[in-house]
Amino acid sequence: MKLFKSRRKRQHTLQVPTRRRLHVSHLELGMYVCELDRPWRQTDFLFQGFPLLKVEHLQAVRQRCDYVFVDDTRRVSLDQGTFIMPSATPGRVKRDLPRIPLSLEVEEARQAYQASGLVIDQVLIDVQHGRPIDTRSCQVLVKRNLESLLRNESAMLWLTRLKAQDRYTGLHCLSVSILAMGFGVHLGLSNEKIETLGIAGLLHDVGKIKVDPRILNKPGKLTSEEFEQIKLHPAFGFQVLQGQADIPPAAVQAAHAHHERLDSRGYPLGLDRHQIPFITRIITIVDAFDAITSHRPYDDARPIQVAYDVLRSGGDKQFDEALVHEFIRWLGVFPVGTLVELHTGEVALVLEKHEKLHLRPKVVVLRDAEKRPCEARYLDLAQLTVDAQGVAYRISSGLPDGAYGLYLADPELQAILHPELLATLEPESALNPGARRTQLPL
Repeated sequence: MKLFKSRRKRQHTLQVPTRRRLHVSHLELGMYVCELDRPWRQTDFLFQGFPLLKVEHLQAVRQRCDYVFVDDTRRVSLDQGTFIMPSATPGRVKRDLPRIPLSLEVEEARQAYQASGLVIDQVLIDVQHGRPIDTRSCQVLVKRNLESLLRNESAMLWLTRLKAQDRYTGLHCLSVSILAMGFGVHLGLSNEKIETLGIAGLLHDVGKIKVDPRILNKPGKLTSEEFEQIKLHPAFGFQVLQGQADIPPAAVQAAHAHHERLDSRGYPLGLDRHQIPFITRIITIVDAFDAITSHRPYDDARPIQVAYDVLRSGGDKQFDEALVHEFIRWLGVFPVGTLVELHTGEVALVLEKHEKLHLRPKVVVLRDAEKRPCEARYLDLAQLTVDAQGVAYRISSGLPDGAYGLYLADPELQAILHPELLATLEPESALNPGARRTQLPL
């Protein structure tokens, strides 16, 4: 059975209702490739569908395919400048970096995170008083955080879960910056573009500092008039950032457009899908995810699965559907910092995700089957770890922050990230005495 169709000697175009088949030599900039002449998984294209916005995109398709299908209804006009960006670009930067153990990276990550918190606090103070933002400090913290993510992303991702309500806006900006950069690494973006994502995430909500704090921190439901005030923060942020030439234009756009929607029902401008840049599409997804899973003055943190459901249901309406798929695939079903219930009824915290086995992360058990506090016990679910009855440990469900008295911001949970404790949790001797473990075949 042939895997690929042979190259046709005669170039042929077949008209179909919403798409047409083209020999790759007939492709033009602006066309939207919706299907290939071979399975997507046999190529290194990042998404299953993308517009051809650069000559490099044309060349990449021509090198890998004989013909493709294009969707003329999704063709992109290229005469509107750099504001039009692809929802996905073919090809990715491949990194082959050694992974540092969590116990060795966590202290550097913590120091970087704490220093970053001080910088974003100062940024918000400067914006409030009409002073220029120290972009040099922002760039330094973004580079430092990216370096930590590249060594072991679990350390920095863990820290993004530790937010206090009284510092929500600043720490939310920092978390969005870190999550966006981690996602950018997963997408295979260049370091330059990832650092732009980091700056965009860090500054995306600076406009909120111009909103009346009584409205911003109101614990109850907002009135329609109060919500209209909240909706002004993207314009406030745009006004602040556009005046500084050393802030990347993509970051200015993200601050202005991170509440726009693909269905043109967003604010403040009601942009259509082709006017929402790639960087902004990423910030929009990460912003929503972090907000939903965080404690805010007007709402408790929701479980990770609820956030995923919101992102999925908003696919192709509010959020870029392909990016949502990749974002969830990157974080995994049970991301770092998630509380989970094991099949035994015990409650554990996800410490570190496995690069390939997303359902089998490293966890630390903090509550016994009766949900009572217990001595911390480390389990590596990537190994075939079984209980005293010989049943393999598995995660049965995710839990929201605060379940059974476990809050990620509490000292009890933060202490788990101490390097020495992590080092003692990792050896086999620290496993449940009644458990035995064998290597799980990949």
